[in-house]
Amino acid sequence: MDASELLCRLSGVVLSDKQIENLCHHYGGVLEDEVLDKQDVIVEKDADLTYAMVDGSYVMTRMEGWKEVKLGRVFKATDNYALSEKRNTIKTSHYVAHIGECTDFLEKFSPSIAHLTSLVCIADGAAWFWNWLRDYYPQAVQILDFYHGYEKICQWSLSRYKDKTQRDLLNSNFKELLLNDEIEEVIIQIQNTDCQDDSLDKKQTLLTYLENNKARMTYKTFLQKGYLIGSGAMESAHRNVIQQRMKRAGQRWTINGGQQVLNLRTKFLSNQWNDVTKYLKKAA
Repeated sequence: MDASELLCRLSGVVLSDKQIENLCHHYGGVLEDEVLDKQDVIVEKDADLTYAMVDGSYVMTRMEGWKEVKLGRVFKATDNYALSEKRNTIKTSHYVAHIGECTDFLEKFSPSIAHLTSLVCIADGAAWFWNWLRDYYPQAVQILDFYHGYEKICQWSLSRYKDKTQRDLLNSNFKELLLNDEIEEVIIQIQNTDCQDDSLDKKQTLLTYLENNKARMTYKTFLQKGYLIGSGAMESAHRNVIQQRMKRAGQRWTINGGQQVLNLRTKFLSNQWNDVTKYLKKAA
């Protein structure tokens, strides 16, 4: 309804809600076919330092309930501006979104980074993404999102220590160690912590997680090289790309319909709306 009213006010063109819905489905589907057709297109190499971030969110679907949307964001380091000590803005980003399996998402995401020769990838502990980078982009710098890794440690300490003062001191110590490239010391201290039987599994799960990611947790080194170590840009991407449009009260999507709308949103928010208007001009 908002779209049809706005279109009428700005241009005098009257289209029903259903007509606009049909247009979104059609051109969102055209964009899906275009993504598949462009996977083998060769793009000129780009040596600018560029970040790639990947994370998942969920939308409600009609047939399968909550379904994960995998979202990727790619932006140049020079497009990242500090607004204040704790707040940044990114001038231009390229987004890729897919509802479904990680293999299908990666096929769509790969053309966004295949031409980059100075690539820094920041994500959580999802093995499928790190394994894919290892196999196809071994030159990329891999960084485990600092706040995600630190939160894992804090969640474990919460289950281990009931006294808040003791827990806060422990977490502060772990944070300082992480920011000083001392992930090995963090692992040793957790290994040496006595646990009750019911928390041994949580301890081992955390240790496995840290061991698997310790090469991605040398945060002091990353910061000295001028790299970002957090994926806060992905939090805003979830809000702008997915939540504002896809998670309104009462919304339930078909898989195809949701994907088509995501295709349109990623084009618009990536400043690539010309990719849509060229099809509109052909239709006219």
